[in-house]
Amino acid sequence: MATIERHLVGYLKDTHALQQHVEATLSELLTTVAAEPDVCRRLGRYSERTRRHTREIEARLRAHGSAPSIVRDAGQMFAAVLEAGLGRSRRDPVGRHMRDAYVAAHLQIAAAEMLRRVADRAGDPETARVATAMCDDAHALAEELSNRWDLAVELSLRQHGVRD
Repeated sequence: MATIERHLVGYLKDTHALQQHVEATLSELLTTVAAEPDVCRRLGRYSERTRRHTREIEARLRAHGSAPSIVRDAGQMFAAVLEAGLGRSRRDPVGRHMRDAYVAAHLQIAAAEMLRRVADRAGDPETARVATAMCDDAHALAEELSNRWDLAVELSLRQHGVRD
């Protein structure tokens, strides 16, 4: 029979794997907007927070006598590497990386919301706190990216030599 503890650990492992994907996605985006120092600085802060959240999730897994799932993490990393490779062959890496980071932020929101709710039911306020912080940062990242769509279009057009 499944227990709330088992579900909580499963959500922690899923969230850890997703964090690996978000880190890779932000890294790709930072590479494509490297010529925009203000954007890099702002997105770099989200990247740092994402790494911090990953470490916090690892600590919560250890607190529950578990560890990240190598299979789940490998699957997410493989997907991120495959996407990055495909992105280099596409004609619009800036737009693609913005889109992927925006989607990843929303996946992070969904994962954090589920994790928080399961943690609350399991009586684990520390995991709930970590999930809430992840969710807040993911909402802020999504808003930051939403404010940068025009820049993404500008960089994409510039990359292809298109002038208004």
